[in-house]
Amino acid sequence: MSVKVEQFPADRHPPGTAALKISGASVAALGEAERCEIAIIKVGAADQFLDPRDVDQPWKTALWFFRPQGARLEGAALWLELDHGVTFHLPPDLPFKLRLRGADGRTVDEIFSLPRQLRRPSRKPTGWTPPAEPQGPADGAADGVADGAAPTARPTSEAAFAAPRADEVPPAAPAAAPQPSPPPAAAPQSGSAPSGGRSKAPWIAAVAVAGVALAIGLWWLAGPGASTSASTLTMDSCRAKVSAGLEPAAARAEAEALARGGRLLDCQLLLLKHAASGKDTVAARLLGGFYDPDTWSKETSPLPAPNPGEAARWHKLAADAGDRESLYRYGMLLKLGRTDEADGPEKAQAYLQRALDAGHPLAQAALAR
Repeated sequence: MSVKVEQFPADRHPPGTAALKISGASVAALGEAERCEIAIIKVGAADQFLDPRDVDQPWKTALWFFRPQGARLEGAALWLELDHGVTFHLPPDLPFKLRLRGADGRTVDEIFSLPRQLRRPSRKPTGWTPPAEPQGPADGAADGVADGAAPTARPTSEAAFAAPRADEVPPAAPAAAPQPSPPPAAAPQSGSAPSGGRSKAPWIAAVAVAGVALAIGLWWLAGPGASTSASTLTMDSCRAKVSAGLEPAAARAEAEALARGGRLLDCQLLLLKHAASGKDTVAARLLGGFYDPDTWSKETSPLPAPNPGEAARWHKLAADAGDRESLYRYGMLLKLGRTDEADGPEKAQAYLQRALDAGHPLAQAALAR
């Protein structure tokens, strides 16, 4: 399948409304258009699912399907409409997964993104009512919300544009409650010492004390802020580190160590976004590589598809700080018309010239083309 996003004519529909045209062989398998349902998924460290009924916290952990507006078949294409209550929660140029479900329960996935030039009102939706006969959470209610019931709104916490969104970084798990100490062992009775005539308890105690002392010593030498080896990271500990405010340079070092081992792509993305939001130039360049069509691959990037707009955003941040590779990469994105810059090809010359001056080996050939 493929998805094409269009803005409705201004004289027919308000700003923020978008039309999705889905085409491909799988459309016919979905059956009647008016019975089609959709779910919108944000792919990341853990998939999150859009529930527009909760205006302040719309991204949930449970899959939620709803009926789109105006679903209809025109030839071999399926058209459906998204209103402002849905598009408000979809930042431009970011890839989202559209999951379509037919009347027989069959599902089809496709990637789409809303263009930056989509007209959007600045106001937040005051509420959103699903179209007729929504199915509700397919896997049970999420966040204490019963199927079909409007969830209770929670305050919104907006992060800086370059920083990870609050809903991308779950709070660190609360510390486990201390366990009660075991009752003291009964003193051995006279004559009950094990064979050999001497108890082993003093030796065990001495080893335990030595182990505790060694651990304290290592902690003191490393410092309380020292990071755990990347080889021991899990997604839970990765989120906890970011939530705890890991230093940008340390976050980027963790991500690079994971990349060398080919591990935890989603954690790498989370760490690099955190580092880039702290003005780490190398992290911004590595993020650009995740999105860049010329460097993206499903083996090395956690993103489901390349995204030139996001690649340009991160490469420009690093290029403006003087990073040689990003000077070249951002220049090529401009030169090939992969950004929304109206004079991209002209601006490309300046960035590629700076890349050449910095010694990039491919810049000369790019300038000559």
